[in-house]
Amino acid sequence: MSRFFQNVNDSESSDSDFSSSSDSEFSENELEQKQKQTSTAASGRFARAAYDSDSDTDVKRVMKNPREKQMDEAVKLSTDILKAMRTDEWQAVSVDYEKLLPVVKKLTNLLKGESLPRVFIRCLAKLEDRTIKDGMNKEQLSKLKAADARAFNKMKQRMRKDNKSYAKDISAYRENPVDSADEEASAANAAVESGSEDEDQAVPSMQTARAVPKAKQAARDSDMDSDDSQWDMDDSEVSSSESEDERQVGFSRWLKKAPTKDEGSAKKTKKDRSQRSTPAPAPQADADEDDGFTTVGKGGKVAKKVEVTAESLNKHLKAIHDARGRKGTDKKETVVMLGSLLGVAGNALQRCKVLMALISAQFDESSSQSYMPVDQWKRSQSSINELLSTLEANRQLSIFETADAHDDDSDVSYAGEEATLRGSVVSFIDRLDDEFTRSLQTIDPHTPDYIERMRDSVPLYVTIARAQSYFERAALQESLCRVVLRRIEHLYYRTDQVNSQVEAAAAALETSGESRIVSGGDIESVVHGLCTFLYQHADPLLRMRAMLMHIFNHALHKRYYVARDLLLMSHIQESAHQADVNTQVLYNRALAQMGLAAFRLGLVREAFEHTVELMSSGHQRELLAQGVGQMRTQQLSPAEEQLQRQRQLPFHININLELLECVFLTASMLIEIPFMASANANPETRRTATCRVFRRMLDYNERQVFLGPPENTRDHIMAAAKALADGDWVAARDFIQAIKIWSLLPDCEEIKDMLASKIQIEALRTYLFTYSTQFESVGLDDLATMFDLSRGKVYSLLARMVYQDELQASLDEVSGVLVFSRANFEASSRLQQTALMMSNKVNAFADINERMFELKNNGGQAPGDRQGNADQGGRGQGDRDSRSNYQRGPGGGNRDAQRNRKDGGAGGNRNNNGRNTNNNRRGGGNQQRRGGRQ
Repeated sequence: MSRFFQNVNDSESSDSDFSSSSDSEFSENELEQKQKQTSTAASGRFARAAYDSDSDTDVKRVMKNPREKQMDEAVKLSTDILKAMRTDEWQAVSVDYEKLLPVVKKLTNLLKGESLPRVFIRCLAKLEDRTIKDGMNKEQLSKLKAADARAFNKMKQRMRKDNKSYAKDISAYRENPVDSADEEASAANAAVESGSEDEDQAVPSMQTARAVPKAKQAARDSDMDSDDSQWDMDDSEVSSSESEDERQVGFSRWLKKAPTKDEGSAKKTKKDRSQRSTPAPAPQADADEDDGFTTVGKGGKVAKKVEVTAESLNKHLKAIHDARGRKGTDKKETVVMLGSLLGVAGNALQRCKVLMALISAQFDESSSQSYMPVDQWKRSQSSINELLSTLEANRQLSIFETADAHDDDSDVSYAGEEATLRGSVVSFIDRLDDEFTRSLQTIDPHTPDYIERMRDSVPLYVTIARAQSYFERAALQESLCRVVLRRIEHLYYRTDQVNSQVEAAAAALETSGESRIVSGGDIESVVHGLCTFLYQHADPLLRMRAMLMHIFNHALHKRYYVARDLLLMSHIQESAHQADVNTQVLYNRALAQMGLAAFRLGLVREAFEHTVELMSSGHQRELLAQGVGQMRTQQLSPAEEQLQRQRQLPFHININLELLECVFLTASMLIEIPFMASANANPETRRTATCRVFRRMLDYNERQVFLGPPENTRDHIMAAAKALADGDWVAARDFIQAIKIWSLLPDCEEIKDMLASKIQIEALRTYLFTYSTQFESVGLDDLATMFDLSRGKVYSLLARMVYQDELQASLDEVSGVLVFSRANFEASSRLQQTALMMSNKVNAFADINERMFELKNNGGQAPGDRQGNADQGGRGQGDRDSRSNYQRGPGGGNRDAQRNRKDGGAGGNRNNNGRNTNNNRRGGGNQQRRGGRQ
C-alpha cells in the first residue's frame, strides 16, 4: 500500500496520540515530529473532505436547446443596448447591435412565425426615438467623443434602413408599450418555456438521449459509499501492517511471514465484499426486460427498433426531415430508416414522398467525398428510376417545385385521385449526372476502372429520357428544357454510329412511350429536334449552349458549311466573351472542331482562321478545359486550382490537342511559305508574318547547328516547310504523310491525298514567286511536268495568280507560255535588292551630312543665301573667316571645282544628272573636308 493512502489514517491515529500527550513524557524531538504529523494529517483531511464533497455532490447542468440559447442572447444584447443608450455610449451600442442582428435572424428561423422577444422590439423603438425622432444637434454631438458621434450617425442610418422589416411589431409595441424590465423578463421566460416544450415534443426518436433512472442513480451513490468504506478499511489495514513493520528492525522486517489469523480474515472479508460489489451479468433472454436503462448506439442515439406503420409514416418522415443537416445525425442510419419507411408505404402518394426523401438522403451520404461511390450512385439511380416508374404508373400524381406542401395525414386514405407533391425531379437528374461526371474526372482514364464506369452512361441516358417523357406529360416547361439539354450533352460529342447504338439500348430499356419532341429517324434528326425545341422554348443561356452543341455535332460529321452558317447567323461570337466559363469552353470546342472539319474538306485557309486564335494563346488546355497549366507570371492559389479542376471535361470528351496542333501547323505551312517567297520577290508587299507562332518555330529550327531526322509531329512539319521553300515538293509530301497522327481521323487516306495535292500547288506558287526575277518566260508544260500536275490545273492556277496581281506576268494561250513583265527585272536577285536598299540609305545619309557641314561653315547661313551672294560678286564665307584653306573666287559656278582642285579632290560637275553625279559630288566633298582639316 502506498504512503499516499497511509497519510489520512496516520492523521487519525496521530490525533488520538496527540490528545493523550499529557499523560506521557516526550522529548523535544518527538514533540516536533508529532507537530509535523499533525499538520500533514490536517492537510490530508481537508483534501479528503474536498474529494468527498466533489464526489458526493452532483452538480446539475442545465441543457438548453438552440431556441433558448438564441432567446437568451437576444434578450441580453437588447438589455445591454438599452443600458448603453442611457449613458450615450453609442460605440458600445453599435457593437452590440451588430452582434444582435445575426442572433435575431437565427431566432426568427427557430421561432417559425412566432413573435420576437418584446425587449428586442422595445430596443428598436427606443433606438428609433433616440436617433431619428429626438436626434442630436451639433452642440450635443460635440460633447460626445468622436467615436461615439460617428457611431450615433451610423446608428441613425441603420435605424432608417433596418426598422422597415419590423414596422408592424414596432407599431404594435407603441400601442401597448411595456417599460418594465420584469414584465419583459417574465414574458421572455414564458416564451422560452413554451418553446422548449414544443422543441422537446418535436425532437425525433432517433436523437433521443439516454436517460438515467433515479433508482439507478441511487444505486450508484450506494456503490460510491461502499467504495469509500472499502478504501477506509484498506487504509486501516495498511496502517496497521506498516506499524508492525516499523516495530521490526533490520532484515527481519523484509522476511516472509506466516499470515496471521486476523490478516486471513481481513483478506477473506475483502474478497467477499468485492464479489458482492460486482454485479452479476444479466441473462441475454431478459435483455428486453431491463431495469430502466435504454440501449443506445453510436452518438447517444436510441438503437431500439421503432415500429412504423402507414398511419405513423408522416410522423417519422417529419422527424427525419427535421433531423437532416443537424450536427451528429448519422446519414447512413437515415438512409436505413427511410428504406424501412419505403417498405411500409401504403399507397403511391406515400411511396413518392418517401422516395424523394430517400434520394436526397442518398446524395447527402456522399456529400463530403470527392465523388459519389459507384455503389451508392447506382442505388440513387435505382431510387430515381423507381420514382419515375411510380409516376408513370400513377399519372394522376405530379411533382413540381411550386406545389403546396403535403404534410398532413390525409395521404393515408389516398384512393387514386389527382394530387401534387412539392419536389424537384429535375434536380435529382442534374445531381445524378453531375456525380457521374465528377467520378469520370477523378478516375484515371488509362485504367480499366474508367471503362467500367463508362458502361453506366447508357443507363443514365435512359433515366434522362424517361424524365423527359414525364416532364412532357406533366407540361413542366422549365424542367423539360433542362433535361433536354442534359440529353444533348450526352449526344453531341459522339458520332452517329455510337449514338445509334445508345438510342437502340435506350429504346429497349425505356417504357415511357413516344416523345413529341423527338420523332423517329436517324441520329441527326434526333439531335436537330432536341436543339430546335430549345431554340423555341429555352432561355438565352440554354439556347446558346444548345446552338454550340449543334454546331459541334455538325462539324464532327464534316457538315462544315451548315455549322458555319449556324455560327454566323446566331452571332454567338459577339456575346461569347460575356457568358459563363463553361459556355466559353463550349465555344472554344466548337471553333476547334470547325477547324478540323474545314481541314478535312481541304479548306486550308478556313481551318487556319478557326484555330489560329486558340493555338496562338499558348493555353490550349485551359481554354478547352482539358488540363490545368501553371502560368509563368501567375501562380494559382489552391482554391483557384481546385475550381479549374472541377471544370475539366472527362477524358473521352476531349479533343486531341496533338491532332489540333498538327492541323494548325500544316495549314500555317501551306499559307506562310508561299507568302514568304512572294515577300522576298516583291519588296513592296507586306512583310508582316501571317502566323507568328509558325514563323518563330521556323526561325528557331533554322538557327540550329545540327538537325537530326524528324521525330515528332512538329519536327516533321518544320522539315516539310524547309523542303517546300526549296521547291522540293516530293520531300515535303513525304514528311507530311509520315506523320502518324493522321490515323486518328476517320478518312485518313483521303486527307493524305488532299495534302499531297495542296503541297504540289503551293510548291508551284513558291517556285514562281522565287524565280520570277530570273526568267523572262516559262512554259506551262514544263511546270506541269515538274510538279506532276495536269496542264489544265497549272493553267487555272496561273490565271488566278495573274488575276489577283500576285504575279506581274501575262499568259500566252497560243504558245502556252507565261511571260513575265519587265518590272520583275528591276531587282533580279535578293542580293541586288539589298545592295540597292543600302545605296539609297547611304545617299540619304550623305545628303544630310553635307547640308549640316555647309551650315556650319557658313555660320548658320543657308546654302541658297550663300549662292546668291556669290552671284553678286561677293566674297565667300571662307575669306570672311580668314581661313586660307577655303579660298573661293567671285563666281558661284566654279566654286566646287576650285575647291576640289586645291584639295586634290575628284569631284565632278554639279550640273550633271544621275546617281553617278551625286556620288562624285559626295566624294569630292569628303576630300575637301579632309583637306580643310589638315
